Amino acid sequence: MSFSSDLITIEKTGAVGTVWLDRPEKYNALSEEFWLALPQALAALEGDESIRAIVLAGKGKHFCVGLDLVQSGMGSHQKPKGASEAVANLKQLQFTSQFQDAISSLAKCALPVIAVIHGHCLGAGIDMITACDIRIAAAGSNFSVRETRIGLVADVGTLQRLPKILNAGHVAELAYSAKDINAARAEKIGLVNDVYESFEATYAAGMALANEIAANPPMAVRGTKFILQQSETLTTEQSLLMNGMFTLMTSLKSDDLQESMRAFGEKRPPKYTGT
Repeated sequence: MSFSSDLITIEKTGAVGTVWLDRPEKYNALSEEFWLALPQALAALEGDESIRAIVLAGKGKHFCVGLDLVQSGMGSHQKPKGASEAVANLKQLQFTSQFQDAISSLAKCALPVIAVIHGHCLGAGIDMITACDIRIAAAGSNFSVRETRIGLVADVGTLQRLPKILNAGHVAELAYSAKDINAARAEKIGLVNDVYESFEATYAAGMALANEIAANPPMAVRGTKFILQQSETLTTEQSLLMNGMFTLMTSLKSDDLQESMRAFGEKRPPKYTGT
């Protein structure tokens, strides 16, 4: 599918697609137009058979300073003229659900998504990175579940996904206090995998990792992410059964597996087609 947006841009480099948050003058604050474009950008890359991994990064000084409260959040809390309180509440719930769906598109993406973070990663920025598969950061980065500080309860994914990444004590500390933590602390508690000296070094590392993932058989990578996604709501026994059935119906029947065997026997690099 084609994709066009003034606030999000796509860059394709070989088998890796980069989704750029491209509102640097506003430090990539998420306006409604901004976050509604995110699922479309991801869908465009998912639909491109040449793309096998995605990097999410922000242009300018900061990755994302959160939701644009003036343009998106605060205005949407205003009661429509002539509407009852019930109608106003339903309108706000619909708005929040759309925002949640936009962030969830990162978690639901069939391709692995690597977040490359620099500068501020606040509020909705945390929502986005916790929906990604892997997170790496530049040394000058800082992170905050900022909603609590301004009188809001984070409601777009952080409170649901952060507990799957960090232990309960770290989640409670960050969510209750709304404190800022630096990249070193983020790495120590497991919020990010690695820290690099600059944005340039972090983006290069993200691209290198994405290319490493992309070099593997595409069906196996997509299947692995699918099993990880589904296993979040299954018992171990249920997940094992689904895993076995999925492997029987896909991986064991794939051309990629046969190509792996041929390439190994012929002592050459494999050429995967994703079939």
